[in-house]
Amino acid sequence: MHQDFNQLEVTGLTCILAEKTIFAGLSFGARSADVVHLKGQNGSGKTSLLRMLCGFAQPVAGRMTWNGSQYPGDTDTFRHKVAYIGHRRGVSEELTPLENLRFANELDSQRSETACQNALERVQLTHVAKTPTRYLSAGQNQRTALARLLVSNAPLWLLDEPFNALDPSGRSIAETLIAEHSGRGGISIIATHQLMSLGSIPTKTVDLDLC
Repeated sequence: MHQDFNQLEVTGLTCILAEKTIFAGLSFGARSADVVHLKGQNGSGKTSLLRMLCGFAQPVAGRMTWNGSQYPGDTDTFRHKVAYIGHRRGVSEELTPLENLRFANELDSQRSETACQNALERVQLTHVAKTPTRYLSAGQNQRTALARLLVSNAPLWLLDEPFNALDPSGRSIAETLIAEHSGRGGISIIATHQLMSLGSIPTKTVDLDLC
């Protein structure tokens, strides 16, 4: 499914934590099919910025808009526009990978059971689909989180170190998913210290060390 045209604008954003300015005056834009690479040293504010874009935190100053309207805006509408993978992955260790996807699917897109199974096949977890994730490796849990993206209709992906714990095969899968999302007109904003190989998909860079 190709995403409609969307545009995110960040203008003059300032983040202060524990009375310390993390970044100030941050401005950048992203539109349909863009991949934005957030760079910066540890503590430069990459995770804080993603949390602001998720609506989990508020900037001290600045403005964010989505298609010209205040962002994140209405919560019920907003939550369907964003798919987020943070450091904690959002994977329940009491549930199997398939159950995790079913739960995410019911909250968001409400696709068919087949969509959940296909997502696990894409990330090569079919063989452990019914194994509680607490028994799986960190890399397999990360793949489960990536599979959640595939049952989401969200045009905006916010990914915090999505390649963590992945072996070369898992990394290749993650890069392919990001490239395909861009090809459908989706936007990805990715915080990572690693270089990405997305084929012909161009990458914009936002360096938080410069803010």
